[in-house]
Amino acid sequence: MTSQFSAASGAAFDDAHVARAYAFRAPYAPAAIEALVALAPGRRRALDLGCGPGKLAGVLATHFDEVIAVDPSGPMLAEGRSRWPAPNIRWVQATDRDAPLDQRFDLVVSGTAVHFMDHASLFPRLAACTGLFATVGGDHPPAAPWAAAWDDAMETWLRRVGRTPDPAGMFEFGHRYEAWVDIEGQRSFTFDWVQPLAQFIAGQHSRATWARAAMGEDLAAEFDRDLELRLSPWAEDGNLRFELQTDVLWGRPRNTIRR
Repeated sequence: MTSQFSAASGAAFDDAHVARAYAFRAPYAPAAIEALVALAPGRRRALDLGCGPGKLAGVLATHFDEVIAVDPSGPMLAEGRSRWPAPNIRWVQATDRDAPLDQRFDLVVSGTAVHFMDHASLFPRLAACTGLFATVGGDHPPAAPWAAAWDDAMETWLRRVGRTPDPAGMFEFGHRYEAWVDIEGQRSFTFDWVQPLAQFIAGQHSRATWARAAMGEDLAAEFDRDLELRLSPWAEDGNLRFELQTDVLWGRPRNTIRR
């Protein structure tokens, strides 16, 4: 079996089906965005690295004069342009290695994408162009009433697709970038969310492990039916109601890794 989480998983996001499925992911907590913007020393220019279809870039555009939204995936950027047509967003197709970092940014932010990046190459460049780097994560319920059923489903399906469930390894992989940040603070924000069960399930295919291209249509359809069967006892009129948590971590990017 292969690892549950690896940098190679990032290639799955260069897929139109994955990009479209992002529409069904829950938003970040509005209070988290307000707190993030309040940290910025100015509101002239922000950079969203690994922007995907603009989940962060779109809302930051209402606060900053200019937002540079960078992602290596053409399908993700196409979705972003369609979903967020704000004239002050500049969409740039580039990896973290060739992202345009030749100007000053009041804020550099990354959603759940920074773990896929080449930290040794990226962070010294960030240190030269900004004093504020932040990550924003969390669009999955941390303590839903159906958490036990969900955890069992994820373990079962990870094994079905040849992955080894490894929560500790996943946590370590997702947080290794922190050695490149002089962390100044972190906060969590919760809010209530209601979503049709069918949309919640559709949104799972925006994640690398459950990408339809990787699973194949037959297995993806079986995955959908299984999740519906497991979660429908908690749906009211076809809707799931749960609390979401958005986590924000911020600090100064470092030239060298912290040992």
